[in-house]
Amino acid sequence: MSDNKISEQTLDDIAHEAGGYVDYVPGRPLIVEADYRAMSRYCIERGITSDELTEEEYKMFLYDEPLIYK
Repeated sequence: MSDNKISEQTLDDIAHEAGGYVDYVPGRPLIVEADYRAMSRYCIERGITSDELTEEEYKMFLYDEPLIYK
């Protein structure tokens, strides 16, 4: 995704497409490794924080291939 394309979208739009939250820094590609929105729901349902996830639980939310927005 080019800088022009990103400038036409809001960060909320990009986050929605990526399934979570996005930290955008121009000149650096966006890499989304996990479905953070689903992870957040999972943690809320169980009354835990993301720091308390076991390795197995965390792996449930990883994408097979990270999403990369250039």
